Amino acid sequence: MGSEIEDYTVKIRRYIHAHPELSFKEEKTSEFIVTELKKMGLKPVRIAGTGVYADVLGEGKGKTVAVRADIDALPVQEANKLEYKSLNKGVMHACGHDAHTAMVLGLAKKLTSQKIKFGGTIRVFFQPAEENPPGGAIKMIEDGLLNNVDYVIGQHVDSRLQSGFVGYRAGPVSANSDTFYIKIKGKGGHGSMPERGIDAIYVAAQFVVMLQSIISRILSQTSASTITVGTFNGGYRHNVLADRVDLSGTVRTISDEERDKAKRSIENIMNGLKAAYGIDYEYIYEYGYPVMINDSYVTSILKEEAENLIGKDHVIEVNQALGGEDFGYYLQHRKGTFYRLGISNKEKGIIAPNHSPEFNIDEAALQMGVCLLLKVALRLTES
Repeated sequence: MGSEIEDYTVKIRRYIHAHPELSFKEEKTSEFIVTELKKMGLKPVRIAGTGVYADVLGEGKGKTVAVRADIDALPVQEANKLEYKSLNKGVMHACGHDAHTAMVLGLAKKLTSQKIKFGGTIRVFFQPAEENPPGGAIKMIEDGLLNNVDYVIGQHVDSRLQSGFVGYRAGPVSANSDTFYIKIKGKGGHGSMPERGIDAIYVAAQFVVMLQSIISRILSQTSASTITVGTFNGGYRHNVLADRVDLSGTVRTISDEERDKAKRSIENIMNGLKAAYGIDYEYIYEYGYPVMINDSYVTSILKEEAENLIGKDHVIEVNQALGGEDFGYYLQHRKGTFYRLGISNKEKGIIAPNHSPEFNIDEAALQMGVCLLLKVALRLTES
């Protein structure tokens, strides 16, 4: 058995893991969070549908620091054989939001049960729908989550880092995360006489190949970007020319300039294919989550507190990644930082990546996550 807070955090994480809910449908999760906060003597506020926040009030003057947990799960069928395996078919906490929620609840319990003295306010908040753009952050902000808040902190479990390690980065830390949808309209016909129709599958295949020229020949080679086609659907029968193909994909860029250039380039390719093969098309480009930009001052405090807690050798500066995160919206309004908490453990067989049906965490990392959130939040209230 560990400490009271450690045992509590593990218990909460396992309960939430067994009862996952999808984006904007986190009704029971939200109710569970409200119940736990009330047990601590706090006054939870419902916000943004299934979102919740509560203020832990200090004594005297100080800054207000908001600490975020996301609460939604993914449409993934869990493959783990655990006592607390997901009870909801086809739904799983495959990205660690169960751990995020447990650690922020653990932070609130530590502050209240141990009657830690500090000035200012620590606002714990629980956001719906991080996994489903446009996400829950925008609605949380619109409903007043950041009112009177000075700083905001986000902590995310990361399977690329071993348990006992923390990853930080000042400045840009994620990517613009956009989605495109294309319908290619050809002309059906017999597979033995392709000259009498317009083969939408052939044109779509050309499009998929040509997309990579945007990365290699149009966008800057010093700017990390990627374009991936995720769905490709068309055709009816082996000897029939497909008259339509539907595609969708993701575009990841690290600047607004590259983002707009990629968007235009996709349309330019489609116009070229239209001229060459006589197809028609529909093109929809949806802007997703923005780049997260960590404040250098707040990040320096995170780095310092992490080094004091676990040692300099366990605190790593990470590269900018191409993942998307709606925490970026908070950072557009308030200074803050978003950092990585290592949760993999080869000796325990915990090596599966985030979003995998076999994703799991080394629960020993939970206590460290709570302690680090506490140290950073307390330090910022004094800044």
